Amino acid sequence: MRKLSPATMALAALFTLAAPPMLFAEEKSGEVKIDLPPETAQLKPGPGMDTASRNCKTCHSVDYIYMQPPLTREQWTATVMKMKKVFGAPIPDNDVAIIVNYLVSQNGKE
Repeated sequence: MRKLSPATMALAALFTLAAPPMLFAEEKSGEVKIDLPPETAQLKPGPGMDTASRNCKTCHSVDYIYMQPPLTREQWTATVMKMKKVFGAPIPDNDVAIIVNYLVSQNGKE
């Protein structure tokens, strides 16, 4: 077995300690528990923010929402409907327009 130099070991320790926490899995009696890092991003204030938060954050992070490119109203409508119809997001019909209006106001291309 090859021995590492003290400098290499110190560098490896530094990278290990400086690495951001990612997913940590722990197995207990056949079950796997996954601890995700805490959500730090927040939705930007605007009309419909509470409705978007209630419906969108059940499935994905706020970061994911803002990673999307600016979309037109039609594209945001198609995206929200895909979440509802294809992925089964429990979005009430009367919330769809509110969410789309919010997304267009935050990240729209009109």
